[in-house]
Amino acid sequence: MKGVPTASLPTEVMERIGPYYVYVLVDPRDGSVFYVGKGTGQRLLAHGYEAMLKSDPGPRSGKVARIREIREAGFEPRIDVVRHGLSEDQALLVETVLIDSVAGLTNKVAGHGAAEGRVSMDELVRRYGAKPADPDASPVLLLRLGPWQDEHEQIEQGRFRPGRGYRDGMTPRELADSTRAWWRVSPATVERQGIRHAVAVHDGVTRALMEIGEWVRRGHRRAFAATPVTEGPIYDECVGPLGRKVPFTRGRNPVTYWPPQSRA
Repeated sequence: MKGVPTASLPTEVMERIGPYYVYVLVDPRDGSVFYVGKGTGQRLLAHGYEAMLKSDPGPRSGKVARIREIREAGFEPRIDVVRHGLSEDQALLVETVLIDSVAGLTNKVAGHGAAEGRVSMDELVRRYGAKPADPDASPVLLLRLGPWQDEHEQIEQGRFRPGRGYRDGMTPRELADSTRAWWRVSPATVERQGIRHAVAVHDGVTRALMEIGEWVRRGHRRAFAATPVTEGPIYDECVGPLGRKVPFTRGRNPVTYWPPQSRA
């Protein structure tokens, strides 16, 4: 076997690299980094033993699966310490920057302070430059989108969408398809309030406007035919060039109405 797991770090080594450090796991077959971690003490050695102890068969994390794959090929993952002798806050920052910058990682979660992490300049301009929505603007249905998730899903017979949520660079049509399904909402309430448009919202900023068409039902949830709207008075009111800031005042419910006095 090329490379063997290190049993433990000598005390004098731990004293010199502490109190905190940031490390990466490297696939020796191609030199690619597949995991970024922050640690203290013997933490950087734990992943190899986690892979050894993980029962087989059964579900594995992407990290464990990659370690198993490397070992089955006759190698051992390489551990590189990127920075050492750090405070915990410094280590958190270095770890976050690496997670933001390195593609193809098996880390399950984003780094500490992900809200201030890597985003496009266009996204920063929208996030900090968007003006509050006018409380007297035309009534619309606000639908909050989370981060993008790949999910090949059929909405109507023969009509599929590639995922749901929001990501940078989406076209109006992609945003409409992402936003149109599936919500716990009453079409009768929408129509009773004279609402003809829905607005996609992500991170408190409006992203797209669409005209609501025919409704489709799946259990207790609804979808609607969505026609993107990219200009006109309602678009300028609700979205405009930078989006509009809108507070969600109904807890975790991703569906609400604008103006705020509107109620389901």
